[in-house]
Amino acid sequence: MNIGGYELKRYVLPLMDSNMFMLTAGKNALVIDPNRDIEAFGLLKSAGIKDITAILTHEHFDHISGVQMLREIAGTWPGTCRVYANSFCAAAIKDPDANLSRFFRALFINRSEEERAKAEKIFDTEYSCSADVSFEKDMRFMWEDISIRLFTTPGHSPGSLCAELYDSTGKLLALATGDSLVEGNKVITRLPGGSRKDYDEITRPYLEHFSVDTLVLPGHGEVSLMKDLELG
Repeated sequence: MNIGGYELKRYVLPLMDSNMFMLTAGKNALVIDPNRDIEAFGLLKSAGIKDITAILTHEHFDHISGVQMLREIAGTWPGTCRVYANSFCAAAIKDPDANLSRFFRALFINRSEEERAKAEKIFDTEYSCSADVSFEKDMRFMWEDISIRLFTTPGHSPGSLCAELYDSTGKLLALATGDSLVEGNKVITRLPGGSRKDYDEITRPYLEHFSVDTLVLPGHGEVSLMKDLELG
């Protein structure tokens, strides 16, 4: 898929179906929700990517597990890796309890032996990472000629945000929603820090103001249009 003249690639974290989205331009890369995908990071290395911008849509382990690998890639050149998150997410990702990495393997206790073995390799129970730029409600910055607005969207978690991507004319190219909007499912608010009240009062009205034809890059599932997804 092409977004604003850049090829969009999606990489899925096994067992969790968590999406990582990536755009590249020359030696620069934009990564949304980096996960530990060896193929993706191999491509970044082979392309000689030196400057990486990463956006974290929220603090949960399956959406941040590749941050340290991105920093390692940038450090081999040397290059830069700049990670953006809202202030709550920036604090939570430093703590294995708050980012839930300590609990992810427990999700697979009753699964098959094969799945448990995969979980052992994927889920680091002491994982932590850090952000370079944090904000409270919203912020804007540029990546190449794409303007990006980050907006805090609590409900699924207090560290949740959505990322709006615009072209040089101000046209909305895509909306990355993390777990604030997911194909085939209502937003989950029962995890630690989740709030149905915050979702109904802040995040749902925010999402409802977008056109039904908005291209959505969700935290799980296929790239979709807003009209094909279920709010609530």
